[in-house]
Order: sequence, then C-alpha cells, then structure tokens
Amino acid sequence: MSLLRSVEGTAYHATVSNASRPVLTFLSPALPPVSTRRSFHQGTASSAVINRPPIVRLPRPPRSPTPSMETFFIQALTQAGTCRQHQRSLNTGRELAYDGPQSRTQRRGITTSRKQQRWSFKGRGPFSRFKKFARSELKALVDYYGFEAEEGAGDEMVEDSGLLIWNVGDDHQPWTLKEKGYEEYISALKKLLDDPLTPHDAIFETYKKLPAPGVAYLRLKTIRKLLNHLAVIERPTQLAMQRYLSILDDMKDAHIHVTVSEWTSAIHLAGNFMGKVTGAELQSALFIWRDMEKRAGIQGGAVTLHVLFDVAVKAGNYALADVFLKEMQARDLKFHRHFRISLMYYYGVMQNGVAVRKAFHNLVDAGDIVDTVVLNALISALMRAKEPSGAEHVFEKMKQWHAQSAHDRMPHPESWREHRKLGLELTYEAQKLVEKGDKKALNELQSKAPIGPDSRTYGLIIRHHAATAGNIDRVMELLREMRHKNLPLEGTIFIVIMYGFSSFGGLRYSSWTRSKLEGVWTQYLEHARAQAERTWLSPMAICVALKAFHKCADEERTLRAWEEAHGLWQPQQEEVEQVLKVLRKLMPRLFTARLPT
Repeated sequence: MSLLRSVEGTAYHATVSNASRPVLTFLSPALPPVSTRRSFHQGTASSAVINRPPIVRLPRPPRSPTPSMETFFIQALTQAGTCRQHQRSLNTGRELAYDGPQSRTQRRGITTSRKQQRWSFKGRGPFSRFKKFARSELKALVDYYGFEAEEGAGDEMVEDSGLLIWNVGDDHQPWTLKEKGYEEYISALKKLLDDPLTPHDAIFETYKKLPAPGVAYLRLKTIRKLLNHLAVIERPTQLAMQRYLSILDDMKDAHIHVTVSEWTSAIHLAGNFMGKVTGAELQSALFIWRDMEKRAGIQGGAVTLHVLFDVAVKAGNYALADVFLKEMQARDLKFHRHFRISLMYYYGVMQNGVAVRKAFHNLVDAGDIVDTVVLNALISALMRAKEPSGAEHVFEKMKQWHAQSAHDRMPHPESWREHRKLGLELTYEAQKLVEKGDKKALNELQSKAPIGPDSRTYGLIIRHHAATAGNIDRVMELLREMRHKNLPLEGTIFIVIMYGFSSFGGLRYSSWTRSKLEGVWTQYLEHARAQAERTWLSPMAICVALKAFHKCADEERTLRAWEEAHGLWQPQQEEVEQVLKVLRKLMPRLFTARLPT
C-alpha cells in the first residue's frame, strides 16, 4: 500500500455551485421611441394610450467582437463598487488612503528577525537518501471520497512585453545635485539598502532628505533596490502603502518608468493595507491597475492578476474574482504555485469541496512542491467548504509524514522573512526543474520540503473545535501537542479559544469552565508581555476576552480583566473607546464606577 493512499470513503457532502453572474457589458442603448403627443395612463391594469404614433426604432451600432480594454476596466470598477471618475491618476495615498482611526496593529513596525536560514538548491546532486513522493500519492491525499476530479487543460507562460511608462525607455540618468551635502544622503541611503533588515523608517527618512523628486537623483539600480526593500513587509499597512505610492509619484514626475513587479507591489499594498479588505480597498487596487495597463501601457502578468484575484476574493466580490480568473485564461498565463493556493481558498469560500480537491490535484500535476503552506491552505479550504472531516484527515496525514521523515526534511522557518525566502525558492526551483524535465531532482526537492504541521496548522484545527464544534477537550488536547512539539502559540489561537468561551461557556454542566478560561487568559497575557511572535494586545482580542469573562464569571472579574489588559496595553484613544463601548453594553450599571481611563 502506498504511503499516502490509506484512507478511502467518507460521507459525501453536497457542494454549492460557484457559478457567478456575468459581468455587465456596456453597449450603446437603443434610442427611445419618438412621440409627438403625450400619452396618459390610468392607475389600472387596463390603461390605454391615446393617439400614440407608431414606434420607429433606430438600428443599434454593431457590437464589437471582443470588449476593449477600457470596457474591461469599467466592468471591473462596476463590480467593485460605483464607477464614478475613472480618470483618476496614480497618487500617494491621499485619494486611496483611509482617513479613519489607525489601529495598533497597523502602527506596528517591522521587527527584525533572527538570522535567516539559507537554503540553496543550486548545483545539488542526488541526495544519498530520500523517499520518493509520487505525484499520484500526493493527489491521493484528497481522494478519500473514492472519485477523481476531472483533468483540466494545461497552462502556458506568455512573456510580458508591455511598454514603459511615459515611453521614455530605461535610460534614466541621475540629475545633477545643486548642493554637495546631498551626496552624503545618497551614500547613506545606499548603505542602508545593502542590509535587508534595515527598518523602513530609517530608509524613508533618509530618502526624504533629498530634494523632490528624490528618485531623480538616484541611479536606476538604487531606485529598484529602494522599491524592493519597501515592498518586502510582514503585513501591509497604511503607512507602507503611502510611502510606496509617494515614490511612484516621484518617478512619474521624473519620467522614470515603473516595472511590472513594482506596479504589482503597489496594487498589493493598496488592496491589503487595512488588513480587512472591503470594496474601497478593492477599488483602490483597480484604479492602480487601470493606470498600469491603460495609461502606462504595461500589461500585467500572472502575478499581477493573482494579486487582483486575491483582493477580490478577500473583499467578497466573487463575481469579479471569476472575471480575473477568466482573464488569466484568456491571456494564456500560467498558473503558478501561489495562485493555485489562492484558488483552493477561493473554492473553499464558495463551499465547493470538489473544486478544492481538483485545484490541489492540478497543483500536484503541475509539478509544484507540496509543503506545509500548501497543506495548510488545503485544510483551511476544506474547513470553509464545510468538510471538517476531510481537513482532519489531511492534518493526521501531515503528522504521520513528519514522524516518518522528519530527519530528512528542512525545519520549519522561524520568522516571516525565512518563510518568504523558503517559499520563493521552492516555487521557482520547482519551475526550473519542471522545464528541464528533471523528475528525479524534483522528487528530491519534494522529499526535503517541510511537510509537518506548524503553529498555523494547529491554529486552523483549534479554530474549528473552539468556534464551531465547541469541543474544549479537543482544544486542550491540541494545546498539549503544541507544547510537546515546542510550537509557539500565536495570538490568533488565544483569541479563537476565548471566543469559544464567550459562545459555549456560562451554561450548566458546560466543559467551558471559568478555571480553563483563567488559564488561557494568563497564558495570553504572558505571551503579550514577552512580545512573542505574532502575539499582541488589540481591541478585538480584549473585547472577546471581556465577553468570555462576562459569560463564564461575573461582572467583578470582567472589570479586573479589563484592568489587567489596560496595564499592558498602550492604545490610542479610539481603541480605548472601542473596548469601553463593549463594556457599556455588558455592564451598564457598574460601568462608570471603576473603569480606568
């Protein structure tokens, strides 16, 4: 029996069709009928028209066989929201940025990570010992229903050959500095860019010391390094988006062209800078995309449309996401590994388990490497598709594979930079091996990829049992496993567990008891105090905790929980008001007596 084909046959779940309505087309309307007299209608079903002349309809103009790019942009903007001024130009965030309050999460700077582990696959010969992961075995991971997904058509890569912005070519020469003191700033900027861990604050402050437009006094190599450095960030923020777009504005003023990857980074920042994507962020991303393809004349590639697809899905605009999916197919763009991961998430949101499994099969057939990131996406998609048993099946297989081959595989990256570096190496090294047809080296690479569950994997399973199933015993079992494997607890894990207490606690004979809540709350405060990775105090976390204590304990303990959190927290006034608003609803009588301000 093969390693992966060990479980077959569980209950089949009906899936929800993910067919979306077609995008609105903008055709010339027929002219209204011409009448020389007024017609009068009574408010009844048998109203008649008096002396109406015959209607003469003018012929419509002929339809274009294919929609123009302008029509395509208007369709996309209409799907995103209202299509008011589609003549807006690229800006520095004054039009795109959100003017509301800024949360503590968004104000967090980039933390320096530990020394990156270097994994290089170049020039490696056959490994002395490895276990061959056959494509069919990986595909069998999701074939526990006993049927196979249909095979899809292959994708081919088309090189991008778009025009350069403002048609000035790639021959920029730095402008002459009027004062010699500015040369020191340029030298300092180059030195800062040589270190990939340099904080963005230091780089942008040094750049702003140059006269506007600052990029005009820099060489192209320095400009590319500057934009690349500012685009590499743990999570997009409003400040990061504004800085990046301001540099693009300077490049526009200096008539320096912007590359496809730089446009794509701008779209990504504009679409995700608020954390939660709404129609406003989606529309901002579409405006930048319109400037890229229509005004700059640069056609987006697979990564560009992947970013737009991802933003549309996160915004809940699935019809527009389907438009971008079809546009990629129309442009004959090859689906890369990261896009196939997003496809699994998309079909999971659409609650289409069959399509989720087919997307995973296509990823394996394409020769992409299956690692922990891919399997985490598969678990998340199956959970969203209302197939928790399938997700648990994948989770158990991950633990089994890790136990059998842990000594042969790479360890899990410890920081977000290492995650990013390893993900890119696995993606592009596999593409090279597929193009060469080197199946043996590809199997060796697959056998070395980390495939065991990490903190993210456990967080997905805990989320289901805490927020949906209400199984606190299973949650505690998973937490013990994490401690045994020395896996760090992330802040989101604490939040979903406390959400479970607020949902299922406070009932007679409930297993969600106050003592267990006290233990989880104490651990959360300890991790926040130690500034553990991906753990901090936020209005959402505190509000969930207060609701949990109000449900499982009493008002006195709820107030003390707020005092304990307030002592470690350094929030803005708007964030404090969010918490106080929740407390007013929970305890209207005791609210004004003891709350810290």
